[in-house]
Amino acid sequence: MGICKCFLRSVIISVIAVLLIVLIPNLPPYADITKSFSLPKIRPLDGPLAINEILKDTEIWHKGKLMSPEAFAEYNGELYTTLHGGVIAKLVDNQIIAVGKTGKPCKFFYEEKICGRPLGLRFDENGILYVADPYYGILKFNFKKDQKDVIVSPNEIINGKKPKLFNSLAVARNGDLFWSDSSTQFYLQDLVYDALSDPTGRLVHYDAKTKKNTVLIDNLHFANGVILSKDEDFVLVVETFYSRIHRYYLKGPKKGTHDIFVDGLPGMPDNLQSDGKDGFLAPLVEAIDEEHPTLIQILFEFPNVRKFLARIMGIGELTIQTAENYYSTEFAKKAIHFIGHYRSVSPLTTHPRQTIVHLSKNGEILESFTTTDKKLRFISDAFIFKDQLYLGSPINDYIGRIPLAKLSWEQPKVKRSAPEPKVEVKQEQPKQTTTPSPKLTTPPPKQQTPPPKATTPPPKQQTPPSPKATTPSPKQQTPPPPTPTTPPPTPTTPPPKQQTPPPKQQTPPPPKHQTPPPPKQQTPPPPKQQTPPPPKQQTPPPLKQQTPPPPKQQTPPPPKQQTPPPPKQQTPPPPKVTTPPPAKQQTQPPSKTTSSPSKEATGGKQKEPRAKNEL
Repeated sequence: MGICKCFLRSVIISVIAVLLIVLIPNLPPYADITKSFSLPKIRPLDGPLAINEILKDTEIWHKGKLMSPEAFAEYNGELYTTLHGGVIAKLVDNQIIAVGKTGKPCKFFYEEKICGRPLGLRFDENGILYVADPYYGILKFNFKKDQKDVIVSPNEIINGKKPKLFNSLAVARNGDLFWSDSSTQFYLQDLVYDALSDPTGRLVHYDAKTKKNTVLIDNLHFANGVILSKDEDFVLVVETFYSRIHRYYLKGPKKGTHDIFVDGLPGMPDNLQSDGKDGFLAPLVEAIDEEHPTLIQILFEFPNVRKFLARIMGIGELTIQTAENYYSTEFAKKAIHFIGHYRSVSPLTTHPRQTIVHLSKNGEILESFTTTDKKLRFISDAFIFKDQLYLGSPINDYIGRIPLAKLSWEQPKVKRSAPEPKVEVKQEQPKQTTTPSPKLTTPPPKQQTPPPKATTPPPKQQTPPSPKATTPSPKQQTPPPPTPTTPPPTPTTPPPKQQTPPPKQQTPPPPKHQTPPPPKQQTPPPPKQQTPPPPKQQTPPPLKQQTPPPPKQQTPPPPKQQTPPPPKQQTPPPPKVTTPPPAKQQTQPPSKTTSSPSKEATGGKQKEPRAKNEL
């Protein structure tokens, strides 16, 4: 009986204590904890959300050399991150270079309010860095002038409330800022209190011209990552504790309204980054599914339980704070900082799954990258830099990175050269698509043959370059000088003689048809043959000058081009043009011919006329 009475007495005392703690007003933390919430159903881990272990090969970079690399930004080919202690660092190769600081000098991590704690950061087009610090507001860094300015102060009243947790931001092209205020009741070191209380997060718009702030979305349960769409027609903001993302329309018929972009994510999203195109990357800092719900989200439906837990922590922190006021100790400072800090509950997150969700511009889940390897934890940011994906965290002492190739991704921006000439060559001959350099040389003779009187030399010049580019470069370099004078008809048989007539015929076209233009067009074409633009210039003139010759040269060369392309293209031209032009042109062009074969014989010289042509 004594044991039962003792147990009942303990239960009654406990109930009374709980009721007093819950019902007595004005107990810390001083926040509203009255609402009950229900979360949308969490999406199952199948389809694009199925576990695939793609992130298991993530490299652990700079282990133990930095603390809490929360987010990333890139400018001028250099990577920047925010660190614990108020530091903004630049990552150059294997070096960590501090380039700025948001707060004041401090000694220990528990002096977070003094040090500052930069979270979100973005560069504008001019290289100005904007940083969101939960204790110091939104700051602007001009590294060229070594200047730091406060854009939005934490003392500024916005819609009747002061912001207390500046988190993330996005910079528009016109200089406006869109930023998230995660809470108007608690600082970052009291994040657990904010999770247990009613939501007060906001999405805010800063007008760069008027320098005024306007609340766009209110009552978000820990507003977090912010990003603008590629066309800046809407802005996204994360609601972390609700596992969803909101969309606010900036243009179009829905301008000024907002809706749910995506919800039911299998985890708590943090920062948002671009996928390099028009989609988004959303890392889930904490995993959630039907079998592994989080304690905080379970308690959303029980406001009195949340109030009790929050007040228990608040009373304990108040007690230590009172003792600290009379007798300051380092232990008391650490305890005050630890109670309510997100690090105090991080050991409770036992689910090993880490997930990065890839979203389309319409909010569709395209794919996900996951791992259950415990070496990678608490991913808050996924940033594409060059050919790798960098992973940040508010807790880790390292940066994760993985090559995009392992994600089966191509680089977000790919530049390709000379797409236009390829299309033009395809119109002339489909064979040019396989090997553009040699095949480009063969079609131009067909185009340039129509003007045999003045354009026959270019085909002869173009035919030899093709073999030179492929195989017989040495053969063409030796014979061209002796053969140009005597055997115009002989080029049909030996390829070396074919090299000689091209120089002979290069000179006559300019005097016969065009004194200034043909030399200008004929001298650059040999290099142009490799690049495909020259055929564009040479095709129109042959059509204007002669229509019949192209069929004459096109009929014989196809059989002859199969075995030795250079001799086959020259067999038809000697009867057509070689007899009259060589005698007239053989005397004057040798000097010019010598220069042309040398250009053709050496690939390096052919590249020089390309530059001229491009100029």
